[in-house]
Amino acid sequence: MKYKILTFFLSASLGFAQKEAADKTIAELEALTIESTPIDSVTQSWSSISGDELDNAKGLTIADSLSDIPGVSQTTFGPTANRPVIRGADKFRLRMLQNGTDTFGVSAQSEDHAVPIDPLMVDRIEVLRGSSALLYGGSAIGGVVNVIDRSIPTSPYDSTGASILSSYSSVNEGLSYGVIAFGSSDKLSFQINGLKRDYEDYDTPTFYTEDHHDPTADPEGPFNSVANSHSDSTSFGFGASYMLDSGFAGFSFSSFENDYGVPGEHAESDTLIEMESDRFEFRSEIDVSNSDLLTGIDLNIGYGDYQHSESGYEEEGGVTEWHTHVTYLREGYEGRIAFKHEIGELSGVFGVHGLFDEFKIVGEESILGGSLQDWNVPDDNTTVASPNANPAITNEDSSRIALFLIEQYDLNEDTTLNAGIRWEQIDRKYEATENIDDDDSTFSASAGISKDLSELWNLSGNVSYSERTPDTAELYSDGAHHATEAYEIGNPNLENESAVGLEIVVRKTVGKVTGQFSAFHTKYNDYIFLEHTENERDSEGILANTTNYSASDGFPTGTEGLEEKAYEAVDAEFQGIEFEIDWLAMENPGWDLLLSFYGDTLRGENKTEGGNLPRIPAARLGFGFEVMQEKLDFGLKLTRSMEQDNLGDDEEITPAFSLLNAFASYDVSLGDSAGELFVRGTNLTDELAYNHASVLKQYAPLPGRSVEIGLKFDF
Repeated sequence: MKYKILTFFLSASLGFAQKEAADKTIAELEALTIESTPIDSVTQSWSSISGDELDNAKGLTIADSLSDIPGVSQTTFGPTANRPVIRGADKFRLRMLQNGTDTFGVSAQSEDHAVPIDPLMVDRIEVLRGSSALLYGGSAIGGVVNVIDRSIPTSPYDSTGASILSSYSSVNEGLSYGVIAFGSSDKLSFQINGLKRDYEDYDTPTFYTEDHHDPTADPEGPFNSVANSHSDSTSFGFGASYMLDSGFAGFSFSSFENDYGVPGEHAESDTLIEMESDRFEFRSEIDVSNSDLLTGIDLNIGYGDYQHSESGYEEEGGVTEWHTHVTYLREGYEGRIAFKHEIGELSGVFGVHGLFDEFKIVGEESILGGSLQDWNVPDDNTTVASPNANPAITNEDSSRIALFLIEQYDLNEDTTLNAGIRWEQIDRKYEATENIDDDDSTFSASAGISKDLSELWNLSGNVSYSERTPDTAELYSDGAHHATEAYEIGNPNLENESAVGLEIVVRKTVGKVTGQFSAFHTKYNDYIFLEHTENERDSEGILANTTNYSASDGFPTGTEGLEEKAYEAVDAEFQGIEFEIDWLAMENPGWDLLLSFYGDTLRGENKTEGGNLPRIPAARLGFGFEVMQEKLDFGLKLTRSMEQDNLGDDEEITPAFSLLNAFASYDVSLGDSAGELFVRGTNLTDELAYNHASVLKQYAPLPGRSVEIGLKFDF
């Protein structure tokens, strides 16, 4: 199969290479803009990738596509269930957005849950760090990833056309192909798209695993692939916009299905997650010209209907059958209306934001199952609910309504001030063994200054205060969580988490040398995280070494023991440095040379108990070059991930590793149509590499050597 696919692409390249390609314009790097914030002066650190840079970075997931951006790591729970990590913040501190509204998935609930977005047809990805919580809410206290796919056209297309993309990857025998067709008619613009992705278990350098239930046992292996890491996904959608005299109004629909395996100990039962996600969006932007105050109105509304089931083989009564363990369902709306205004040198945005959703977990293996039990000794020899058990929750209805105001003031030609506040009301109602209503509110504020040191250099500073309410899982978890091989217990007495952040940013966004350097310090009060306890429980919540399980070495053969982890709050501090530099080093007739340098380092400390917080990404340094010619571009990137020995509780050292990646693209043409044949190589030295931020690192090392070959074509 591999050779047939390679033969097809190589034959295509020979045919297309005989055609003339349009000359590629190479110019100095220009200033970038960021769409995820409504004001021009952004005093916090941000990153944006699009165009050729995004094409060269695209992986199987959004997180994989962002993994070389300073300050951004990934969870790597296998190749599919993979979320970004921004400055050590993951799960409930990081918002995943699609065109500015929620993805309506449940990827934050568990490490084995995938983000319901495929990067194949994405147009742009923006990353906001730090005080981005001001615009997007407390659940973005650590940052925002906004995936922009242009499903709603914001301007007319120049002509009717279509684009196709197909590729083959050797590391997992993966096939990907997608198409988008678009056009404009008078004031109506429209697009329709579809994609398909199918890949098998991915290959790795030789590795061994340890039995965490019995650390004294001999390592298992050798392995040369990660079992049950396959996936089969399909997506389609359409969108249309009506172009107004002073803006546009449009809508879109998309549907995404993804069936993927869960690696690790789940591979033994062929555990499969079957995901379905339907999504509607409405978006409008209107410029106002006949008002002394109002300059524009932006409206963004999203609706999502999501579900996934987790199934696998299970032995019961001596019979092995396929069994659905649990189903997650989420349905919700999110809307934001923003009024842009301007008074002299003062400009800003006032807005109203709302998020309303319903979340359910159905099945026997719910982390909100209220399963904690004690063994009654010795009277009736039965198990009873523990007095420390949380109520079993079957349904959550929540609403979040917020008001926000962001203002920008031009102090002079070189200096701009900005400030903002946000107030949010959160209401949650639970269907549970004990009905619970939670009402709370949060407040966030930020202030910053941006100073142009010259026509090329800018210095910015930002201070922020943000609050976050604990998530339901942090409050009321009480059940086995097989993704992390732990029994997790929430704490309903947790207070709101708050963070005070300070950041300094130096930027150069125009000229032959561009880049960004940032240093930050964030202090958390009541920082919530999972900490190991000294206990071990089975999946029913029963402690080891009790009357039921009296063996001194824990559980009897055939009973799975899970380490108990409990949510707790501590004072914590994060500090780090990030930098990225692009240098257009050489300009010659017919070719140019671009050099890039990047790196980051992060420290997360538990100030209450001492020591380090868990799963903090290792420091990295990288270097790359790209040669740009009229038809042929090629480049190389080398990233060194340092040894991580600043360990949290019950963690092991993650060794250092280096990843060598390369890429090349060749412009081809067929009549009036233009295309590109591309080749990418990743981990070309086939180095065994582990991600310290992954809870599954010993079972799922990073992929080994891979070559991807593909074709893009615009008609």
